[in-house]
This record gives sequence, structure tokens and C-alpha cells, in this order.
Amino acid sequence: MRLSKVLGAAGLLLLAVVGLAWLNPFRWVGAGDLMSFTPFAVAAALALIMAAGFFAAPKVRRGWRWATWAASVCVGMVAVLSVMTGWFVLAFRDTDMRVAAVSPDGRFKLIVHETSNVIDPVEGLYVQSTDGPLSRRAYFGCFNHDATEPLEWARFTGPDTVTVKAEGQWTLRFDPDEVRAIDTLPDGMCAQGLYTG
Repeated sequence: MRLSKVLGAAGLLLLAVVGLAWLNPFRWVGAGDLMSFTPFAVAAALALIMAAGFFAAPKVRRGWRWATWAASVCVGMVAVLSVMTGWFVLAFRDTDMRVAAVSPDGRFKLIVHETSNVIDPVEGLYVQSTDGPLSRRAYFGCFNHDATEPLEWARFTGPDTVTVKAEGQWTLRFDPDEVRAIDTLPDGMCAQGLYTG
């Protein structure tokens, strides 16, 4: 029974860690970038809970034994579905990002995320701190190639200012302490819901 409790507790703890990473209250880029692997972590947690159920089943009362086994099998099936979901997410994962500019002091960089949508390609623009996995990222907006000219260039023009050039030119401000966008690109640059980051 002790082993089943340890396995069950480990599974629940792993689920709690996944939930915290999903909420990402500190907005760490490292946690956000791992979201594509969340289904695999959920599957591992469910596998631990399933194993806990199988180890505990022989030691529970006879009336509940089959129910415990059945519940464990159901948890295992959900774990398999979670793995399949994970492979599906990875197959369509967009990782095409490039650094458009780095601030003079090296504290920030401008990231352009280019989607793989061939029919309606979109570029998302972010400012990101350079603190490794604990970096934070803020979204400035996106460029829809059908609605406007693609991004020509973006550069830092001050400690908290970015200038962006496409069919027009915009100066955008951000909070360097909290790494949050103060200004964003006009809404017409990108159709609502077209870019999801």
C-alpha cells in the first residue's frame, strides 16, 4: 500500500507542476516554450496514478477491487490519448523564430515568429528579455501578409522604445522592468484571431 501511495502522490505532484507551468504566473519563456510537451507530462502523471491503482487494488475490499482496476484502466487509456495528442501538437508546432534586433545594452531582443501557414502567412513581433529560461516576453502585434506589407525591419531606438517598419512606421513603447508592451501595432495589421502565438 505504501508503494501505491508514493506513486499516487508523485502523479498528483506532477499534475500540479504541469498546472503551475500552464498558468505560468511569472511569464517565463522557458515554461511557455515547454507547453508543447505538456501532454507527455500529463501522460506520465496519469501512468503513475494508474500504477498506484493497480498496486492498491489487491489490498482493497473485494467489492471495490474490480472498480479500482477498472478506474486504473480508464486512467491508462486517458494517458494513451494524452500521448497521441502530444504527438499531434508536436507535428504542427511552429518554432520558426528569428532575432530581428538586440538592444544596445544586450538586455532585450526583438523576436519575429513566422507561422507556417502557407495560405495566410503571419509574423508576430515580441520583445523579450535575455535571461535564459527565466526570460519574459511581451507581444507587440502581428503582420498579416495579405493585409499589409511584410515586416521590413525592427530596431531598438531607446531603452524602452522600438521602431517598426512595414508599409508604415510605428514607434512602440514597452515597460523594461515588467517586460510588458505599452503600445501595440494597429489592429488592422492582422485579422483578429488569425495569429495565436
